[in-house]
Amino acid sequence: MIVTRSWLNNFIDISEVSDDKLYETLNSIGLEVDSIKKYNIPQKVVVGKIISCEKHPDADKLNVCQIDIGSGVRQIVCGAKNVVDAQYVAVATIGAKLGEDFEIKHAKLRGVESEGMVCSASELGLPDIGDGIMILDESIGELVVGKDLNEYEKIADTVIELELTANRGDCLSIHGVARDLSAALNIPLNKFDYESQNSEKIGIARIAKLTKKGIIPASLQYVMANIDDLHTSLLFSLRLAFIKEPQKDSISSILKYITHCTGVILRAYDISSIDTEEDKLEIKVTNDDRVINIAINGEIQSQVGINQNEESMAHDNASIVLFESSYAHPEDLVDVVAEKKLKTDELYYNTSRGSEPNVCFGVQYLTYLLETYTGCTLYDGTISLDEEQEDKIITITTQEISTLIGNEIEK
Repeated sequence: MIVTRSWLNNFIDISEVSDDKLYETLNSIGLEVDSIKKYNIPQKVVVGKIISCEKHPDADKLNVCQIDIGSGVRQIVCGAKNVVDAQYVAVATIGAKLGEDFEIKHAKLRGVESEGMVCSASELGLPDIGDGIMILDESIGELVVGKDLNEYEKIADTVIELELTANRGDCLSIHGVARDLSAALNIPLNKFDYESQNSEKIGIARIAKLTKKGIIPASLQYVMANIDDLHTSLLFSLRLAFIKEPQKDSISSILKYITHCTGVILRAYDISSIDTEEDKLEIKVTNDDRVINIAINGEIQSQVGINQNEESMAHDNASIVLFESSYAHPEDLVDVVAEKKLKTDELYYNTSRGSEPNVCFGVQYLTYLLETYTGCTLYDGTISLDEEQEDKIITITTQEISTLIGNEIEK
């Protein structure tokens, strides 16, 4: 499990806690630190704003950019294709050292003066986030022209890799680790609560219907979104690179980001082919000999906590997407998968160890991200299924607790 300092800070204020204290605390509460790395951006790398970008007169693959770096406008020649799509970029100014033998100097490229370098993530010592330069946006904080990039904590982050035992599924998320740190450091956990800001949406209940057959020992919640204008932020790409989980498209990035952040299992179904103006979307949940099947308009598309049909998965070419957050008890899943030898997908790693049971948390976070960082439009409301569970009373003595944790705790 990999966490970052700034990501943890979403849920717990650790601004006054040093990296050394974090390391010590995590180890002391059984979340063994495998590695810890602080990313520092070289000095003299600043936020630049591209004023103009024109083709190099003597090189088809080069562009000549006029870039405001705060102290003035500099002409910089850049070979990255995506520079033409950029407004704010990371600029290594004259004198910046990007390596022991790599200092930025005044140069001439094919006869054109160049006073600096527009940088990719990897050129700054960050994980690779794809081809081309790193295009900055305000997901990392307010962009101030000329400000040192090292001052942006979401870029100059501390990345911590934890070695978790199989029984610590509760810490397979940023929120889960923050929850344990909250108890250990006696710092309150930040409550996340978000309500949709779009008041002009079509109600999901007018379009979709959720039914069940049999007793369903699972929790499910659904939202729908139009994703014609889907795009993700730099923060998504950078944090997924920090945790070594880069994704092939924007929807996959959003799902991975939210599951890693909240611990809630999210899936996305492409329902673009369904005419929602003429036909009602029918979601049917059935308990087929302890396997919870999800059928959409009569076709089984997934098994809760176990797998999803590849054909039903939503990708960036989808126009309408049905998002599902789910929870099923890990012991039930492990037993039925082993007994029936069912095919599982990558999310089974989380569900079989115990994912976050508060499925509403995942939907709220999804709504927040889609409305804040993308151009998507969500349908109003949610539809859900939550089988009532009897409360369980656990009886334990103070001595048993002390024995479990290895310390004497007074009653």
